[in-house]
Parts: sequence; C-alpha cells; structure tokens
Amino acid sequence: MIEIKNVQHPALFEYLRERKVGNQTQFLQEIHYRMNDKNYFGIGFKNDFGGYEIRNKYSKICLGKKDISTIKNSSDSLRIFEGFFDFLSFKNLENELEKEPSDYLILNSVSMIHNIKSSLGNYEKVELYFDNDEAGNRAVEIIRNENQNAEDCRILYSDFKDLNDCMIHKNPLSERQVKQRRR
Repeated sequence: MIEIKNVQHPALFEYLRERKVGNQTQFLQEIHYRMNDKNYFGIGFKNDFGGYEIRNKYSKICLGKKDISTIKNSSDSLRIFEGFFDFLSFKNLENELEKEPSDYLILNSVSMIHNIKSSLGNYEKVELYFDNDEAGNRAVEIIRNENQNAEDCRILYSDFKDLNDCMIHKNPLSERQVKQRRR
C-alpha cells in the first residue's frame, strides 16, 4: 500500500453515490496501492487482521490477509453481512427500520463463515443479511444450526440479489432520470 487517507477522490465519491452509500464514509478509507508496476486506488474497508477489502468501479480485491470485519457496540445482538456494501446499506436503513444499533460482523466473503461460528453463542439475537443465492442459503443454514436465535432477514430484499442491490434499485426514479429532468 502506498497511502491510506480519508475518502477524497471525486471518482470514489461518485462510485459510493451510485451504490447509494455516499454518506457512510466514516467506515471507509481511500487506499492507493501498486500492482504489477501500476498505481491504483479504491475504497478500503478494513478487516480484523489489518487487511483491506478494496472496491472501485473496476475491481474487487483484498489487500493483505483476508478476514472478517467486526464493529462492536457492547450489544447482545449481532447483525451479520456478507459484504461491506450490504453493511453500509443497512446503516442507511437502520433508523427507517427502527432498529437499535448492535454489534456488526461483515464476512467479506461467505467462505469466512466457519471462522465465526464459535462467537455466535455470545449473542441473544443474531440477524442475517446474506445474498439471495445458493451461498447465502448455505450460510443461513450453517448459522441457524449453531444458533437457534438466528433470524434470516432476507425478506426485506427478497426480490433483489442483496441488500445493496435493493437500495440501488428500489428508487423508481434513477439518478440519471432525475439529472435529465433538471436540464
């Protein structure tokens, strides 16, 4: 990594706006890095091992060791997300859904699910926000086998790939249409 700073680049702000999470930069960093003698930059979401999930319009990579990301609020409830864009989308909806803040766990890959099973017993309530696909179905099943209090919350966005996809598409007037009307 070359540089880590607060999100500043206009292209990254535009990307976050397109993903409908432009107001959630407190959880993110702007990461500049080199690969194959070329410079790149993207949105960085730190994991518990100190690595970063990096996203921009063109790439989806992890710099450093792959791991989960946890955000603790000394809560007896836990919300689990497959990826950080779903977590950021949820943070936008939290008040609307009248949900109290909880602890948050972002897998950063559904393959990390086996790393978290032992920590689920510490929570009275577990809410699951996985993708609506086979991997998401398996993840829900694995967690429900460990914790009977786990609630599958995908009903909130059952017609969409995931929570972020729902946020992007639920507004019938896309931003492009709004911009065209302003002209």
